Amino acid sequence: MRAGRAPWQQLAVIAVVMSLAFYRFSLTVADPDLWGHIKFGETVWTAGKVAVPDPFSYLTAGRLWLNHEWLSEVVFYLIFAAAGPAGLIAMKTVLGMLVMGVLYRHLCRQGLNVLRAGFLVVVVVHFFLISLVTVRTLVFSYPLFLLILLLVHEMARGRPRWLWTVPPVFALWANLHPGFIAGLGVLGIWATIEIWARHLADSNRRSVIAGLPATREILLVLVACGLATLVNPYSATLWTFLHQTAFGPRPDISEWQPMMLVTRYGLAYAAFVALALWGVIYSRLQRQASLMAVLIVSAFLPLVAIRHAPLGALAIAVLAGEHIADAWDRWTSARPVGDIAPTWFPVGALVATLLLGALALPHFSCIRITPDIGGSYPARAVGLIKQSGVAGNLAIDFDWGEYALYHLSPAVKVSVDGRRETMYSREIYGENMAFKYGEGDWDALLRNHETHLALVRTGFPTFNLMRLEPGWRLVYQDSLAALFGRDGLSIVEILQRTAVPGFPPDGAGLCFP
Repeated sequence: MRAGRAPWQQLAVIAVVMSLAFYRFSLTVADPDLWGHIKFGETVWTAGKVAVPDPFSYLTAGRLWLNHEWLSEVVFYLIFAAAGPAGLIAMKTVLGMLVMGVLYRHLCRQGLNVLRAGFLVVVVVHFFLISLVTVRTLVFSYPLFLLILLLVHEMARGRPRWLWTVPPVFALWANLHPGFIAGLGVLGIWATIEIWARHLADSNRRSVIAGLPATREILLVLVACGLATLVNPYSATLWTFLHQTAFGPRPDISEWQPMMLVTRYGLAYAAFVALALWGVIYSRLQRQASLMAVLIVSAFLPLVAIRHAPLGALAIAVLAGEHIADAWDRWTSARPVGDIAPTWFPVGALVATLLLGALALPHFSCIRITPDIGGSYPARAVGLIKQSGVAGNLAIDFDWGEYALYHLSPAVKVSVDGRRETMYSREIYGENMAFKYGEGDWDALLRNHETHLALVRTGFPTFNLMRLEPGWRLVYQDSLAALFGRDGLSIVEILQRTAVPGFPPDGAGLCFP
């Protein structure tokens, strides 16, 4: 690769690693938010503006909606409108492949041969599966976070030529996904340690690495990046919202819980961190304090929330990769070049690459509802409401809100959906959670608002409470969901006369949408 052209062994390794990433990233299941992303993107695109009154919930009628992922959702909608589910899968897969390809190139440039670099890339692929098994807006944060890591790495090595490209990145990122906070954190940690180290160097009359940007330039870029995040439809209000959501507890959402190190996933991540620690300790390369600080903080991110595992894995590979390579050479007394496979390897690699590619192609035909991974959805109950043609206000489980509003709006409005703090006050959200679990003042949602229908889980206490609630009638029930209607409404009679569609109760096996 140093000669400008990879020999056949190296090409074979690259092909196998990238085809494995292609196969794993193409596998896609439906996520609760996907229906909402498409519908919300369509709403913004159709309206021609971002700030619109909420058209989906009867509890927030007329309230302006803070859609902090509006640009991602517009992209999702346009791709879906042009190419359907296959387009969404392709977008997600291409972005994932782009991240792994750039990471692969970076590792090879840091001295790893393609076999060792490929091993690290495969490890990183494993930690991305928790997110890239679904189509979500955070898919845009990964290449941008990698870009910031690479720019910080280059600047720390005295190559700051791309320094002023960073603010436009944050201007774009702030409209795509709130993951830009992680990028700002990386940049801020690096800048703080660099400035502090520079101050110590001046105090001790030592020189710093030639080519590093001046302290004033670092501060200006940092300020410019912060100001760039204000280039969004909500300006500083976006930061007020993110302060409430990104740093607050979310006990009801599993991906916001800390990584459990006693699980297989947690043990694998701990082993990857241990590999990075071993590399940093035994490496003979210079260890820059600013990069080590970014590495340590990033590696601990999954212990705050498991959804940060891909970010932590990326930071480990980018910042510790060269140290792992040097420690590896030191331990094995090997060289980063030379034969890396027997002569039959290219044939095996070609077969494996073609096989993985062939196995991945069927994945593009369907974003499948898979209850064991992506959750269950009341396909039959929602299909009954849609087929009946009724209109009204529907109290619904939080996890089903976006599925229902996609299929039933504008005729039916929901009580809650996955937008949480972007749309619902704490009081309204609390009422919906109490109703979902049948706890406390569980029927406040029915008493305090003009609720016509209620769709609940049959296995939850609310189902039994609704059967005992005066003025409500059980209209439909299956193994997953039960639909109740308020007595005396004509829509209840219409629903009872409507034929039940033949969908699976939990949507298992159906394709999005």
